[in-house]
Order: sequence, then C-alpha cells, then structure tokens
Amino acid sequence: MNIGVTGYKGLVGSELVKQGCIPLECDITKPDEIKAALDKVQPNVIIHCAALTDVEFLEKNFKPGFEVNVKGTSNLVSLAGKDTFIIYISSDHIFPGTQFWVNGYNERATPNPTNRYGFVKWGGELALLDHSNRLIVRSSKLYNYGWLKPTIDRLMNNETVEMTDVIKRSFMYLPHFVGALMWLAQNRVETKLLHVSGETIFSYYIFWTIFQKYMNLPGTLVARKHELKEVCPRPLRAGLDTREAKRLHVPMGSMTEAFADVKRILNEHS
Repeated sequence: MNIGVTGYKGLVGSELVKQGCIPLECDITKPDEIKAALDKVQPNVIIHCAALTDVEFLEKNFKPGFEVNVKGTSNLVSLAGKDTFIIYISSDHIFPGTQFWVNGYNERATPNPTNRYGFVKWGGELALLDHSNRLIVRSSKLYNYGWLKPTIDRLMNNETVEMTDVIKRSFMYLPHFVGALMWLAQNRVETKLLHVSGETIFSYYIFWTIFQKYMNLPGTLVARKHELKEVCPRPLRAGLDTREAKRLHVPMGSMTEAFADVKRILNEHS
C-alpha cells in the first residue's frame, strides 16, 4: 500500500513520513504539480495534511487561507480519482466553543466557526463531500516534546508561568495521533467522519497542572481567568467526543502513556 502525504514538512506530515508515508511533493494550489506528484507516487491512500494553520495570520489574511485550505483541497480531490482513499485532517476550531458539552463535540454537532481558520478548515471538509472514498478526521490540541519543552524549561528554572484557564481542549500526544492515522489508513473504517483526540477536556492551565505534578517540576503556574483581547477569537470550550472512535477500536493512547514517553525523552536530554 502506498500512503501519500501532503504537507509532509509540517508537524503531522513529517511524523507520517517517518512512519513510511511517501511525500507528495506539490503545491496544492497548482493542479499541474498535484498531478505530477500523484503520477509519481500513485498512492492508494492520501493523508491530506497540507494547510495554513496560523490562526492569527489567517484572521488577517483570508484569501491565502481559502486558496490553500479550501481550493487546494478541492484540487487534490478532483485529481486523486474516486478509488483513492483520502483522509483529511480537520480541527475542533470549526465549532464555536460556546455550548457546554460534557464529552466534547460529537460527529453530529453542527459546525459554526468563530474565526477564519475554523471557517477554511470547514470549507476543506465541504470540498470532500462529493468524494465517496473519504474520511474526515477532526482533532483538538496536539502536543509533542517540542511544544512542551519551552514551558518545561521555564518551570525547571523556577519561573512563574501564566496559562489560560478559559480555553479548553482535548489534548492528544502527537505520536498517538499519527499512530491512529496510520491505523485508519490501513483499516478504512466504515465512516466518513471521525473525532480522534484526547478523551478528557482540560483548560491549558489544568493540563499543565497535571503535567507539572506528574513530572515533579518546580516553578509556579498561574491561571488566567480572562482571554487576551489583542488576539483573534478562539472557540473557548472546544474539545471532541471520541466515543465513536473508541467503538471502532481506533488506537489513541492515553495521557499517562504520553507523559511517560515525554519523561523518557526529557531524561535522555538531561
């Protein structure tokens, strides 16, 4: 099986390449480049990671976000052919984050983005609707050692670190997410939409409080009870309901396993 990946230099795509996926070397806004890459790789499965994801940039620059995330996805779908299985990576930013969902937004929840990043990710989903051989995978906050390291360093230096207690997400360890994508590419579950994320919704402050305790880090965490006015709006209480993914036995890992792996990496670097 040839599994091609767009956006192969990005956070998720680069990890997929390490797992054996083949880079689709193309600019998805240019159909000729897409066709050349598809002819070269001839993928049975495409994991579509290519996207603009900088929330602040996209709020001020809607056109490039639409060109890449929506029209680029449409280009890929039209050229891939109906027999190619496409997995599209989406986000919980497509939801407003205003309702109280005990388990997070499920697959039946209605998108209503609060920012332009959410809008163009939703637009990418819509670009796949006519492609029957598809799977839209939504996730929430993905983290890895590289994302954790700057805050770990500050806490280890006994600094005070402020974290929002307003924005809530279902945090998932990046290697676990990549493992789930590989499993989905190989098993082709009988569904068109799936939420793959951490199983519990935390604020950033609570997530870091748990992590700090597990790692026995010094330093002080301070909860920020208001959102910053100078940044673009985010869905405040997002996070995803993963019960359908669990029912399908998608391997998603646990927070304990994730923290243990981070601790191993931290010890190797100390």
